[in-house]
Amino acid sequence: MTNAQTQVISAPKLGQMPDLAKRCAAIAQAAYPKDAAWSQAVFAQDLTTEKRVYALTYYEGRLVGYLGAIKVLDQVDITGIAIHPELQRRGLAFKLMAAFLATLESATEVFLEVRVSNVPAQGLYRKLGFKKIGVRPEYYTHPVEDALLMKAVISGD
Repeated sequence: MTNAQTQVISAPKLGQMPDLAKRCAAIAQAAYPKDAAWSQAVFAQDLTTEKRVYALTYYEGRLVGYLGAIKVLDQVDITGIAIHPELQRRGLAFKLMAAFLATLESATEVFLEVRVSNVPAQGLYRKLGFKKIGVRPEYYTHPVEDALLMKAVISGD
């Protein structure tokens, strides 16, 4: 996909991007199970909160994916990632995550949760160096489901 571009933006610049909360919410609602996606109001608050970082993927000039994270010193917690369903299975999520991880300093620890049933996402995360380190019982709602806790450490290569 040569027409895909990714940019990484930190707060407070995130909060200055018109309609970003609305566009991220629309992608999340299309990509996540019913009632599991963040609302536009939650995105709007998150985008203006200190220590937030987003990687945004555009395809043919249109925002089609995002990765949200909290970055504090040498630790990053990925809070969400979504690619619009029309463009899933084309490598965009891998490129989005790889671009984001490439911005992090060596030895940064990166954490995320993933539904135990989301085997494709688990495979993607393993390709990027994440390893399972635990389980969070009943972490997700809509439907209720356990989460795998995964971690990667950015190497200094």
